[in-house]
Amino acid sequence: MKLLRSADYPDIQSLFHALDWSCQPAALDTSAVIPILEAVRSEGDEALYRFTQQFDGCDLRASGLALSDAEMGEGLKAARPGLAEALRALHKNLTAFHKKQVVESWFIETEEGVRVGQIVKPVARVGVYVPGGKAAYPSTVLMAVVPAKVAGVEEIAACVPPDPTGKLNPNTILALHEMKVKEIYKVGGAQAIAAMAYGTQSIPRVDKIVGPGNPYVVAAKKELYGAVGIDLLAGPSELVVMADDPAEADVVVADLLSQLEHGQGTRSLLVTVSQPLADAVASVVEAKVREARGAGAQEQKVEIVVVQNHVEAVALVNLLAPEHLEMLMEDFSALLSKVRNAGAIFLGMETSVVLGDYAAGTNHVLPTGTTSRFSSPLGVRDFQKSSNVVFSNHKANRKIAPVVQELSEAEGLPAHNESLEKRMG
Repeated sequence: MKLLRSADYPDIQSLFHALDWSCQPAALDTSAVIPILEAVRSEGDEALYRFTQQFDGCDLRASGLALSDAEMGEGLKAARPGLAEALRALHKNLTAFHKKQVVESWFIETEEGVRVGQIVKPVARVGVYVPGGKAAYPSTVLMAVVPAKVAGVEEIAACVPPDPTGKLNPNTILALHEMKVKEIYKVGGAQAIAAMAYGTQSIPRVDKIVGPGNPYVVAAKKELYGAVGIDLLAGPSELVVMADDPAEADVVVADLLSQLEHGQGTRSLLVTVSQPLADAVASVVEAKVREARGAGAQEQKVEIVVVQNHVEAVALVNLLAPEHLEMLMEDFSALLSKVRNAGAIFLGMETSVVLGDYAAGTNHVLPTGTTSRFSSPLGVRDFQKSSNVVFSNHKANRKIAPVVQELSEAEGLPAHNESLEKRMG
């Protein structure tokens, strides 16, 4: 556990660097996945069978890459009995939230009389990558599929890594069934991303790929961007808790440690103006670490920063640009407007990140590695695209001609101006 104090550093920027928080997806080394991508591009299904046997330990040549109706039925029978009801509740809340994000087509008329606007259309075909290795996340199915459906996407294909027996996690199958996803393929890793980007004999290519995955999946998405659209390059999960004295140390620790369940590389950080709260949290964390060591678990990576005031706290948060930010404070309203960078913000003593993960309706596919400085959570806009539209007439052309003439001459492109002059007689 690391405990730092802002008073020990010349400025907040220096404190930020001492935390070594940033893990930029742009720094990903894609060299390991390039041979996989090229093999899938040139060999299609045969490469998928080979890599699935190599990496997942199962031979799918007999059963095929697509999930059959029989496999679907078997999975539905084996799923958790109460999960369907929970998924339907989450589906309802996600749909209500994401419907507010829909962008409509629009038109305006300029002073010169030209009609301009944008026509908004859904992406035609989307591929969803659903993690299924050491852990399966049926909730992530809904996070990806619901905004796509709200946007109007008509074709959705899902790739899910199989287990060594060639089966998919039953809870993931249930989530895909609840979302009425018809195309489900038993393929994972970088090879799944390549299959969706390039297309194979069994898997038609998609226009955009969304969904989190392991470093190989992320590297493949980075390498294939341009051949296919992607949502974001998701790294390890992050949580920053900004808390004051009224916050209970046990609650803060529970939140910090729960985030670390997401596995290797996950970061949990407390930022507080209260030295007593920092000390109390440190004490509880140390006790939990000793307990975890006794059980043979890995040491939990929790960091604590004590700042001198809320101005420093917000400045540090904006540099950290965390995936999740909890503001465990009685009065957060004055500070909320100053928080510029965070994937999702959870307000007040009673609000836990888990609500965003599973129930509230906000999307839990979020920017990591400080990328919330310039990117947003997965949403409906990721599944919509627009085309600019211009509709002019003779009168409008004459009014706007001097602007075209001046700019085309300034840029040395006289034929541009002639293109408009031909229309004015």
